[in-house]
Amino acid sequence: MVALFQFPKGMDIGMGTGADGVWRYWRPFSSDIVELGVVCGQDVSLPVHFHEEDQLTFVLSGRRRFLMKDSLFDVAPGQGVRIPAGTPHRSLSESMDIFCINIYTSPGVYDAMGLFAGMSLLLRRQGSIDWLDLAAIIKDHRCDGGMPQERTEARNASWETVSEGARLAGMSREGFSRRFRKQFGIPPQIFRLSERLNEARHLLRVGQPVAAVAAETGFSDQSHLGRCFRRAFGVTPGHYRRSVSHAP
Repeated sequence: MVALFQFPKGMDIGMGTGADGVWRYWRPFSSDIVELGVVCGQDVSLPVHFHEEDQLTFVLSGRRRFLMKDSLFDVAPGQGVRIPAGTPHRSLSESMDIFCINIYTSPGVYDAMGLFAGMSLLLRRQGSIDWLDLAAIIKDHRCDGGMPQERTEARNASWETVSEGARLAGMSREGFSRRFRKQFGIPPQIFRLSERLNEARHLLRVGQPVAAVAAETGFSDQSHLGRCFRRAFGVTPGHYRRSVSHAP
């Protein structure tokens, strides 16, 4: 399956197949791509989370399934799905190996459907996708604000804890949690955790030490950040930092 995607020369991606899921991330030299990721294996489930960027997932083999806003998105080989920035989602495990590409881009400025069509055509013609070809296709489908952003309205909330949010809203903790979940499809505590993990992801991208990132983003220690980060993104903060702080 790895042969379906041509990685940068000299990049030790270390992908495998089987029951376990494997995630790999890196940042290419491209102003159009915040980050690229590849996912393979069977246990590719992740809990509810969201990203600061649009996530454009394209499946090369197997299938990917996502739950968003109580809707199931089933993505077959040669197809893709756009998960808008700020959209809570979770992925499901599969019974067969999958291999897919995750493209993280600035919110709302790329024609995702056109991009997926171009990738599908390239895959049929060549039997694989080279990452340089992928970068070129992404650049060709920039539409500068032509796509709706659909971002979560609860972003940049002025509260740090559920109790504080409830107090500011003049509600009980239970009432605030029920209203928040009904409105945004995600419990407030999970929302705040995802916000902190996204901030950690940003700081790790620019090379901040893991321990410093844990302290700055409000985790009790490096181990606490590590557990939450791996559960949400499939890799440890240390592995993520090493992968994305050196662009091929």
